[in-house]
Amino acid sequence: MHAGLFEIWAARLWNVFNEGRPFSVVYPQLVLACALLLGLAPDGPYVAASGAALVFSLVSARYQFPLRGRALLWLAAIAGLALLEPWRAPGMLVGALGGYVFFTVVMWGTVYYRLRTGAPWTNFLRFWRLVLTNSDPTSGNALEQVPKLVLALGAATTAALEPAAVAGPRIGLAAALVTALGAFWQRRFERVLPPYPVHMAAGATPRSRLAERVYVIVVDGLNRERFWQAHAPHLDRLFRSGTEYLGVEPAYPARTVVCFSSMLTGATPAEHGMRSNFAPRLGVRCESLFDTLARAGMRGRLVGIAHLLDPFPGGEVSAVTSVQATAAIDRSLVAEGLRVVRDEDPELLVLQLLATDQIGHVRGVRNREYLEQLERSDALVGEFLAQLEALGKLDRATVIVMADHGQGRGIGGHGHLDWGERPVPFAIWGRGAVPGAVVRGRRSVLELAATVAALLGVPAPTAARGRPLVPQLEPPGAVEPALRGRALAVVPARNEEATIGAVLAAVPKQACGFELDLLVVDDGSTDATARIAREAGARVLAHGRGRGLGAALRSGLAVARDEDYDACVYLDADGEYDAREIPRLLDPIARRRADYVVGSRFLGRREGMAWHRALTNRIGSAVLGSLMGGRVVTDGQSGFRAFSKRALHAARIRHDYNYAQVLTLALWGAGIEPLEVPISWRRRSTGRSFVRYPEYLARVLPAVWREWRSSLAARKAARASAQPSASR
Repeated sequence: MHAGLFEIWAARLWNVFNEGRPFSVVYPQLVLACALLLGLAPDGPYVAASGAALVFSLVSARYQFPLRGRALLWLAAIAGLALLEPWRAPGMLVGALGGYVFFTVVMWGTVYYRLRTGAPWTNFLRFWRLVLTNSDPTSGNALEQVPKLVLALGAATTAALEPAAVAGPRIGLAAALVTALGAFWQRRFERVLPPYPVHMAAGATPRSRLAERVYVIVVDGLNRERFWQAHAPHLDRLFRSGTEYLGVEPAYPARTVVCFSSMLTGATPAEHGMRSNFAPRLGVRCESLFDTLARAGMRGRLVGIAHLLDPFPGGEVSAVTSVQATAAIDRSLVAEGLRVVRDEDPELLVLQLLATDQIGHVRGVRNREYLEQLERSDALVGEFLAQLEALGKLDRATVIVMADHGQGRGIGGHGHLDWGERPVPFAIWGRGAVPGAVVRGRRSVLELAATVAALLGVPAPTAARGRPLVPQLEPPGAVEPALRGRALAVVPARNEEATIGAVLAAVPKQACGFELDLLVVDDGSTDATARIAREAGARVLAHGRGRGLGAALRSGLAVARDEDYDACVYLDADGEYDAREIPRLLDPIARRRADYVVGSRFLGRREGMAWHRALTNRIGSAVLGSLMGGRVVTDGQSGFRAFSKRALHAARIRHDYNYAQVLTLALWGAGIEPLEVPISWRRRSTGRSFVRYPEYLARVLPAVWREWRSSLAARKAARASAQPSASR
């Protein structure tokens, strides 16, 4: 079913309240109007109060405080409280805060999503927690919207109760403080944003046409790390048998309308004019792919939801209603895409899939339902491709799979490029691709316009930036095959004669193109561990006395590094981890997706883990993630990890007793982020763990602190020495 006129305009009205900037202006005015009607407004002239709130809201809306910048906003709010004293109208202040909670948690998180997507009526039980951690530029970013609201109402209260000679300087000082801190953080934040590619050469002659048709499947809001953790065989086939680009960045802010506009024009938001999902002016301000294709006698179509009519109102968009159950929306989009293919046969079809983004907003990216919905959408991609093949449309065609942006913490937040929002998944399959290859290095979704133009042999849009994301057109050396070679399986052990044999027997001889060798590091065993390991065909490196798990792993990694192995995988010898799952950890390294892979028990299946152990692990993992700039870590203590050659050379374990957190921090300091994959875990049935919590805390916490400070300094030095390739 197509989106009707009512839905189109309702979506535009919704964006006034959904997007943070218009909300921070409109909501205080609604609060003042309601307070006046209910007798809760401050005594004094309403016009003065409303005008002061409006001016202050416009000033605060001018500046956003992305991510850690919200701490500066709260400092301004604390100072502003002393200047503006919003509590002098207590009924209005409490009502405004209560109204904000009601709007975000009840109306938005429950009623709106129930009516639009079929979410459960109990969604508020989860949604309030998502709002508290949300970091995007929407009204659901409580840590930004609440202080802005309180300050605006404080300005209104001061203007109503104080003479102009007193109110003016107070309001001006508070506004100046917000402006100064906002401008400071904006300049600081812009320095760390990924640079946009440079403009394409004007008048560049199109190359010969590579493809008869191009199909672009955009999985809206696809978190790349969660995608890599999911079972998505149809999408994965395109990534494996096509070419994967590993460094594709979204536009900023990473909002759907912004990113689609940049993808289809090749222009920055400043150039095409779409700066959020709220579009007061319809239509992009520059040429799009649809224009260049039309001039060449070709046709391009976009199948998506009503939001996408705002940047492209000229008839190129076939809008499907989004007022349907999450499980049904992608099926409707795929059906409409196939109808367009059959009836119109466009040279370019861009198909938006929305359900993954939608479930991320409703339930959160880290919820199991996100993966379940992604797997359902993957099945629909398989059906779509099968239909295209049956129609003969894949002959001499190119299929591109990508996301417009990722999704991060909170209510599936996206906009400020927090964890999970970047880079985005991107693969090209068919004409122009190199099967089984990858391309590393920073690229941009803006380059989709140049990519489609190159594939279809037409000029790129006039404002297009970058170069085509087409492997066959990449410079020599840019396209790399999957990694193959030798890998070393390192198994540290101390007195594990009951389990070591079964663990070694389960280690595969080959995995993901690697030939595996076995190394057991015997850390002072007094039983038959070493003999059983040798009988199983493993090489044994013996420590004369027990030196600790950290020292044992350090010895094993040193062997892998010194003997020039291409990869290394490590697991404990106690049988709690399943060695048959080694391919899960080596696969991202073979595909060059990661240099450091950690098997997460909390993403997979675990049996018999004591509640206190699970709790302390979760707390420790959250702290570890916070130390690494706020990324999400689910299992900081895992004893199942894999390393590329680069990670082997960067790994540093300065602590003999344990290694888990200090190793991850050392690699983070070298610019190597952990990728977590789901694994299974079963509590050991024999022996006992070496960990004793008092000793663990006393020995590990100081080491973690020292390693974090060292790694943080290394990252700052690397960032200071890096020169941006292009300005924004």
